[in-house]
Amino acid sequence: MKRLFFLVFFLFYWISYTQQFEHGSVDFGLGAVISVGLQEEVGFDIRFQYTTPNQKNTYLTEYNRFFVRELENTEVYNEFGITYNIRLIHWESLSITGGAGYIGNDYRVLSRAEDTSSLFFTTGNFNHAAFLKFRGLYQVTNPIHVFAEFNLKSFGKRYDTVILGLTYSLGI
Repeated sequence: MKRLFFLVFFLFYWISYTQQFEHGSVDFGLGAVISVGLQEEVGFDIRFQYTTPNQKNTYLTEYNRFFVRELENTEVYNEFGITYNIRLIHWESLSITGGAGYIGNDYRVLSRAEDTSSLFFTTGNFNHAAFLKFRGLYQVTNPIHVFAEFNLKSFGKRYDTVILGLTYSLGI
């Protein structure tokens, strides 16, 4: 957990350091996560994002923490992702982006379950996979955006997620 915190802190520091040489923006955000395949599983999302100066590409790092809402089951899962996104559509205050990236988690992936794929690998207790991100952003005010996104993960349908949240831009 300390290594994960250090990695996220280092990435945020690096992005904010490079921002002083380019006129892009650094954003951070919070969101609520719902698992598509298991609706009893909810969580929160913390993210840092760097938008390039041309406003068409973004680099996004995110940390998700999941909880199961059943009383007899108290499982907690962690997930870390890095994504490269491109803007697909932009109309006034609304943008739609799509991207691909790396996702890693400490789930107990059930490889024999019918909704789990074989397009991932495991090292120790950590699983590694690819994912696609489709995101809609709406600019509420100059520094604040509302976002909704769908993450399609190569772990299988059980692990896909929907995230709703807010981002705050530190520089535009």
